[in-house]
Parts: sequence; C-alpha cells; structure tokens
Amino acid sequence: MSIAQLVYKWYKEKPSQVFLIEGDNKLTYEQAGKEIAKRASSLHVGDTVVHLMFNSVESTLTYLAAFWAGAKVVSVDPLTSAEDLRFILEDTNPDVIVADKEIIEREKKVLEGYKVIESLQKNEVFNQPYEYREDEVGLVYYYAGIAGRTMQVLHSAKRMELNALSLYKASKLKEIRGVLSVPLAHVLGNSVLGVVLEAGGNLYIMRKFNANEMVEAIHKYSINYLSTVPMVYDALNELERADLSSLELCVSTAAPLFPTTVNKFKEKYGKKIVQQYGFTEGFVLTFQPQEYADVISIGKPLPEVDIKIVKDDGKDAKPGEVGELWVKAPWLMLGYKNPEETAKVFVDGWLKTGDLVTSDEKGLLYFRGVKKRMIKYKGYPIFPRDLELILKSHPLVIDAKVVGEDAGNAGQQPVGKVIVKEKRPGIEDELLNYVNTKVAFYKRLKRIDIVDSLE
Repeated sequence: MSIAQLVYKWYKEKPSQVFLIEGDNKLTYEQAGKEIAKRASSLHVGDTVVHLMFNSVESTLTYLAAFWAGAKVVSVDPLTSAEDLRFILEDTNPDVIVADKEIIEREKKVLEGYKVIESLQKNEVFNQPYEYREDEVGLVYYYAGIAGRTMQVLHSAKRMELNALSLYKASKLKEIRGVLSVPLAHVLGNSVLGVVLEAGGNLYIMRKFNANEMVEAIHKYSINYLSTVPMVYDALNELERADLSSLELCVSTAAPLFPTTVNKFKEKYGKKIVQQYGFTEGFVLTFQPQEYADVISIGKPLPEVDIKIVKDDGKDAKPGEVGELWVKAPWLMLGYKNPEETAKVFVDGWLKTGDLVTSDEKGLLYFRGVKKRMIKYKGYPIFPRDLELILKSHPLVIDAKVVGEDAGNAGQQPVGKVIVKEKRPGIEDELLNYVNTKVAFYKRLKRIDIVDSLE
C-alpha cells in the first residue's frame, strides 16, 4: 500500500488517535484523513506535484494528499534555491508547485511561469486513496549519489511503504511516538513519517530543529522514538539539563557518528544510540540492534535485504576486508530518469551503493568511506560535480575541482580549486559569490584557491 492508504487504515480503525502535533495544534487520524482527502480532491491521478515546504502540519497534509490523489510527488528540500531549483523545475515541468510563502518570495524569479500555490484547494469530497501499481512512480527525489551528478531518482509509492514496515518491525516498539526534526523531503524524514504511520502512532513536527523545543516536546508528549542526524545528539549533549526519560529508541543516520557523541549521550541521559544506513536510491537498508550498541556500526541488513561486499578485483570481501556494498531489497528505486545511468548501477539485480564497508564475524557492517564523489556537511550530501559545473560556467574559469575539507563534527565543507584565465585582485571573492548565490546554504563553497594545476 502507499503511506496515504496507511492514513486511511487508521482513519477507519482508530479515528480518535492523535496523529500530527505541531506546537499545541493536534490532529487525530479522523481529522487528518478528512483534511488530506479534501486537498487530494483538487489533484488528478498522474499529476506531477512539486512539494517545496518546510516541515509543518500543513506540509505533511499536502505531502500525503498528493499520494492520496495518485500523483507523482517531486519532493524538494525547501532550502533548494536558484540554479538548483531552476534545473529541477525545468526537468520535471510540474502541473503544480506547492510552496511556503517565504519560499515563493525568495524564489520569485525561478518560479515565474509555473502554477505555484501556498496550499491545495480544499473541497468537501472524501474519495478513498489511489491504489498505485507496484511499478508506478509515486515519489521523485533529485540526488546525485551513485551517478555523481544530480538527476531524478524514481521510486514506487508502494515499495516505499515496505521499507517503513521493515523499519517499524526492526524498532521492536509496538507504539511509536516520534518527532520529525529533519526535512520531510529527505529519505530520513520520509522514513520517520512512514514508521509512525506503520504503528498508527503520533508525530511531533518541528519546522526547524531547536534543542530546547525538542526536549520540551519529548517530555510533554512522551516521545519514545528519535531518529535523526548526529548533530542533533551533539546539541542535546550540550544542554545543561533535559528530561529524555521517555526515549526508548535513539537512532542516528545520514552522517558519521563519533564515539564522543555516543559516550556523552549515554553518560548524560543513560540512553544508547544505534545507527541505521540508507541512501536516496535505496531508502533504509541496515539497522543496528540495541544489543550491539556498544560499537560504532551501521548494523545488520534488514530482514528483506541481501548484501554482498565486492572488492576492486570483483571478488567478495571476507570479514575485515574493505569493499563496495551491493544490495538487493524489495524497495530499491525503480531507476534513474536516464535508463543508461540506471544500467550503470544495477548488476543482475544488485544495486551498487558506491559506499565502502567492512563486516565482522557477527555480521555487523562498518562504514569505511565512499567510492562515489560526495561530501557530507551537517548530514547534507554535496556532490562536487554540481559545484564544478557552476564554476566552469564562469567566463574566467578554465577548469575547476571541488574537494572536501575537514569541518569537525559537521563533516566536510566544499573548497574549490580553480584555474583561471587571468589572475586579478578579488577573483577568489568574485568566484565564491558567483557560486554561493546559486546554491543552498549547505552547498556553499568555504573557499576558493587559485591554482596552476588540479593535480
């Protein structure tokens, strides 16, 4: 089924159960179901809907309404701006863009010529959710992961629900009271929503992460499930006092987790942090059981996932040997928009992740780096090729290369190495401004180095 059909299930089975919470605003499954159906009635099966909204109850209702209607949902991070956003819109040619008012104002020039609305029209209609075919595209991400350059990642709306179900089972929690602290537009945010829906639980929604707000919500609503990025745990560690006693499962993902973070969190709050691993093309694929929380591991494959670790020579890696992780799972992407790129990453049904791992005798997996060209900053993926293409479009640039520079617990920040036609005063600042006004904050270059060679 789709995640919209899960809402409909709980609408019928436990209508009075609270589903969404934002501040003091609460919606039960009955209320949410009616609101979603009203919004869905303004869409048509097969519509391409760009969802460009910060986390909120309205954003979540809109997201679910698009699936309820049988649309193709293009899920875009609300921080996406300028040239990145222009590319996505030209590539998808959406029927409608639903965006927050501040985004509409911010991206006024880019959004010109498209049907842009702040909220879907609500009609007094209640149709049942659309039944997607298994191979029907329901969700589109823009990501460069394995391919190395940004393109459409096509997912089945039915298959994405299978991943949420597997994660819910792996959590070993019967009831889920979760908090959405990362953008819904990311695989992690989507999986948090999915796990809550599998349990028929409730979800506290944060527009943007704030440590004090999170602590208050955890205490007030007895949140027991926290799945977020390492920097959130670092922020919680810095608080003087906090009551996190209701938390039963703390999951970290999307960026490296450091032992200092884990140890301090356990010492301060008495809570273990486990990891899960996933990526845009494959959703979540591994989960670390709590009994192994004493090691920094990305865990074991979920029950429906097959893996193999392949060395550079094509042979399977033995425990302790580094190789690229290949996966099979019932919820992998349908493919990229470009069939040729899809063919490059699938081998006899195996999806090559581009990530390097090792395993041990217990079957635990350990992240060892990336084979693909990617930089991670504050949990956000940055693809050097995208920034290089912008740099190379400047009339004074002959060639450019973008590399990652250490940024502590934040990961890495991108730095540009550039060969120019003319070395003149202020060229570094000119190029920095040229790139950084065209991309989201997390993609901005930290520095430009003018060089004679990229070697």
